[in-house]
Amino acid sequence: MRTYQLKLTYPETLSVHHITTLVESVKGVKIQRLNIIGRGREFVGVLVVEAAGLLHYDSLVERLRSRQEVLLDEPEVTAL
Repeated sequence: MRTYQLKLTYPETLSVHHITTLVESVKGVKIQRLNIIGRGREFVGVLVVEAAGLLHYDSLVERLRSRQEVLLDEPEVTAL
């Protein structure tokens, strides 16, 4: 398993539970750490995940991008 880091921003109308459920719905991906900070009407944070491979990580990025209310900074492809 490799570890990857994603920086994300999402509105307060979207719950942390929704984000974690979305991430864990991708087979082969587990949340290692989630650090969220509220800033006004948005939350920003760092999501660290373990993925079985780059294909699983790419699937996670595509799934998060498909949710238009979740904004991703350019995801890092290098493993931590």
